Amino acid sequence: MNHCLALKKNGVMQPRGGFQAVPDILLKQQGAMGLSATDLVVLLNILMYWWYVEQKPYPRPTTIAKRMDVNVRTVQRSLQRMEELGLIVRSKTPEGSPIIDPTPLVARLTKAVQSDRDFVFRQQNKAVVGSSDKLQVDDF
Repeated sequence: MNHCLALKKNGVMQPRGGFQAVPDILLKQQGAMGLSATDLVVLLNILMYWWYVEQKPYPRPTTIAKRMDVNVRTVQRSLQRMEELGLIVRSKTPEGSPIIDPTPLVARLTKAVQSDRDFVFRQQNKAVVGSSDKLQVDDF
């Protein structure tokens, strides 16, 4: 691995260029939620820009299309499909800047994870004293 692109953490090489954790439940529910492989990659590109809950992202469709090596219309259709599925909401800030709100996706995943057998197993076998039974985003 190129050392200028990685750093060592706990003895293991880690990427420096940034990364995002993908909830298991998103991958498990991809088909049930109606997401195509293209939709999932577009969604991951959106989530890459969502650093703070209150600041909704807006990566340009042209930027996503270039990364994916697809036509911008492919990305636009994917965004429209995800909006129709109720997974994202496209709107504008009071200043008129476009944003994509992925909180409906989070709500859907939060509900789905409650019946996920792996999640239920982890919850039943938590050994942490004083841990909350309340579902947290960090739990999935």
